[in-house]
Amino acid sequence: MEFLSALLYGVVLVVFLHLCRKMKAENRKRAVKQAAEDRKFKVCVIGAGLSGIGIGYTLNDMGIDYDIFEKNDDVGGTWYDNIYPGVGCDVQSHLYSYSQFLNPMWSESFSEGPEILEYVNKLAEPIRPKITFGTAVVKTIWKDNLSKWVVTLSSGRVLQFDAIIAGTGLLHKLNTPKIPGAELFEGIAFHTNQWRNDVSLAGKKIGIIGTGASGVQAIPRIADMGVENLTVFQRTASWVGPRLNFKYSDSAKFLFKHIPGLQRLYRWKIFCTYESRFFMLLMLPSKDIPIIGWLHGKLQSYIHHLVRTYIKNTVKDPDVAKKLTPDFPMGCKRITPSDSYLEAFNKENVHLVTDKIKGINKRGIVTMDEKAHDLDVIIYATGFDLLGSVNAFEVSGVDGKSLADDHSDAPRAFYGMTHHLCPNYFMMGGPGIVLGHNSVIFIGECQINYIRCGIEELLLRKASSVCLKESSMDSYQDWSANKMKNKVFEGDKFCTGWYRNSKGINWTFWPTNLISFWWHTLNFDCENYMFA
Repeated sequence: MEFLSALLYGVVLVVFLHLCRKMKAENRKRAVKQAAEDRKFKVCVIGAGLSGIGIGYTLNDMGIDYDIFEKNDDVGGTWYDNIYPGVGCDVQSHLYSYSQFLNPMWSESFSEGPEILEYVNKLAEPIRPKITFGTAVVKTIWKDNLSKWVVTLSSGRVLQFDAIIAGTGLLHKLNTPKIPGAELFEGIAFHTNQWRNDVSLAGKKIGIIGTGASGVQAIPRIADMGVENLTVFQRTASWVGPRLNFKYSDSAKFLFKHIPGLQRLYRWKIFCTYESRFFMLLMLPSKDIPIIGWLHGKLQSYIHHLVRTYIKNTVKDPDVAKKLTPDFPMGCKRITPSDSYLEAFNKENVHLVTDKIKGINKRGIVTMDEKAHDLDVIIYATGFDLLGSVNAFEVSGVDGKSLADDHSDAPRAFYGMTHHLCPNYFMMGGPGIVLGHNSVIFIGECQINYIRCGIEELLLRKASSVCLKESSMDSYQDWSANKMKNKVFEGDKFCTGWYRNSKGINWTFWPTNLISFWWHTLNFDCENYMFA
């Protein structure tokens, strides 16, 4: 009897504490909304991709006015821009989606671009009235005397906002290599990000430069378009293991839709599987714990052996298989799984070229061995300019100091979100949050929560501005550099690539696991900020 009484009291206490917490949250929410209304607080959101749309939902919930400016003619961000054949995501769709907006109807494990864009469009419906399309932000200037941002748009309009949330990301400025003679080519040339649906590839001689993520996705589809020849120019091989994609049955979709918690449980299973890859592949074996380090090294060697064997068994020509096998550890460059890329090199009309490109003439590409490759179409699958993307528009912060100048060739931001030169300025998908093992949507949700808490603190304190302390930025950079140690993607020890700048500094990556990111951004740490 005493046990049942104690249990009952325990249940009542838990319910009571939950209700108190809920009431406290509701009171805080009302106070934030009232404070925003009293000072006519307004936010400028830059970009209508998944980040911009996600923060739009949050601002709606907070009762804060905002405008979203999108340079494209519709929502979607990278999924609007990239329409090349085979475009898709290397993260399973049930995880590459917002946790509050699950989609039980994904058609396959790894959905392609059009289906992801459809998800984004449905998600954006309540946000569309707040979006101005075809309008880019070109300049933002912080006015200390006003505690406001002055925003100049591509249309010429100049507006004032209390805060800015930049959701432009790191993958939207094209990287097109400067190859001597490129302007002489008399055929058609374009970047995968600017795919030409008006150009038929059937019966033509195609050359594609680059075998990174977009190349791995596009090459198998181009090979099946009836092309006469497809010549693949590879600088560095990519780690291409099996993607293991599969279609979801109608029964699975029904269960995901109607059984409470099933899809969320499945999502967490995917998350945990991906998170384990960080420990298995991206961390170098520890020398401090010899036995664990030895076992870790053996596990990594075995995984590398499995993928090398997969490449060898899939590609029929041993010489081609060897050229398609990387000589650096997995994770040093982006891992690009595919179920069809390697098979494409078994086709008679697909040829791999690993000699460096010397130049381009009017007829095609010439390699360093002086061999001329006559082409009708050249496709650049050469990715993005990360520095250009992070400096997509002019930002003048405290005392007119340029954010681009501070970034130099190694941009930085506190957990990829705030900077000591920019009060009331938040980034989503900023420097230092790129992942090589899991879903960036998880990062985005953590950032949305952190930004929400930051704006709430600003309003509840009746402060004009909130700005990161420079000392906090320096401490964070030291912490990040320390965490970057003993990771396969740290520097140029194993390979070079777009993760790093010319000095070998990796300014793009989150240096540890995602559970750590969630923990560090769970609350807005006011001690790291100055309120004025």
